[in-house]
Amino acid sequence: MNSKELSVHFNVIKQSVADFDNPEQVLSAVEAITPMAEKGNARAQYMLGIYYYTFYCEDSSRFLPWMERAAEADNLKAIKFLADYYRFVCDDMEPERRMPLGRKWLYRIIEVLTKKADKGVASAAKSLMNLYVHDRPDDMTEKEGRDAALAWHERLIDILRAKAEKGTAKDKRNLADALYHGCDVPEEIDSDLPDRVDEAMRLYEEVSTGNKDGASYYDLGNIYSREVSDEKAFECYMKAAELGYTPAYFVVAAAYLNGKGVERDFDKAFEWFQKAVDSGDAYAKLKLAECYKRGAGCERDYVAAMALYQQIAGDKSLKRCSFVDVAEYEIGNMYLRGLGVEADLRKAYDYFKLAASHGNRAAENALNNKKFRDFQR
Repeated sequence: MNSKELSVHFNVIKQSVADFDNPEQVLSAVEAITPMAEKGNARAQYMLGIYYYTFYCEDSSRFLPWMERAAEADNLKAIKFLADYYRFVCDDMEPERRMPLGRKWLYRIIEVLTKKADKGVASAAKSLMNLYVHDRPDDMTEKEGRDAALAWHERLIDILRAKAEKGTAKDKRNLADALYHGCDVPEEIDSDLPDRVDEAMRLYEEVSTGNKDGASYYDLGNIYSREVSDEKAFECYMKAAELGYTPAYFVVAAAYLNGKGVERDFDKAFEWFQKAVDSGDAYAKLKLAECYKRGAGCERDYVAAMALYQQIAGDKSLKRCSFVDVAEYEIGNMYLRGLGVEADLRKAYDYFKLAASHGNRAAENALNNKKFRDFQR
């Protein structure tokens, strides 16, 4: 059986475990991978363990042997299963017996991840950093866990530095991101990390100028806006935008609109908001509507503004976005005042009520208008 066929069987078992469907198909897959598991394929052993645990969880003799064989072959998923099973799930064994087993397999996770980290696998070092904070062995104190996590964060940085020294611009960006953004550092140790803004800034500068990298210019702009000046930040955002890095379009537009780091220019703000909208930025659509409504950088056009607000309010993919309520409120306001549409109190009330249900305070206040008394009865 080749690796592709094996993967197909694995996927069948995964799907069956997820939705308890296709019993005949999953049995066929189990029968197909069993010979591979018996020959020592750790992934097949793990999948059999998962299958038997899912459907025969009360009989540990059916799934534990497969999980243990996979774990002994350093299958990390199987080792984690055993660590969690003995610590949190197994209830047919006395605590004094099962807890040492859970601790044993947890230390085995640490052992396997340490080997990977020693080979330069950054994700292994990151996993260990988080493990010592969120899932440390029960024979360690909280302080010991935090100290170990901090040590693994330093190992992670060392691994990323080694890659950056020999690697590509992407490797340098990964290091810069880790130095500046923290690379998913648990908040419990975040305040204990050294300040490495200067090193991150140097790397972003090196990558952005040496490789004409828009994303790096954008990140450098974010750093400059916090650490240097709005003017330096705008220069970076503009370079990122000119290189076609689309997230920078909105920032450039907002800078022109508000005069932040550059002289206020409504025409250029409108131009860059339009580019951001064309690139798929939904929030820029809200700001472009505002430009049309105010006549900022364009002729005042309530019809165009209303069309954009309605696009936002009617886009189901944006329902969880925090700015949709603003569009709903603006639609209600335009119906109330007859801007771009005929005045319609019923529609105004409905949109204000919709926006208020999404937490918009201005809409809540608007509902108190005496004109809406008939709709509130």
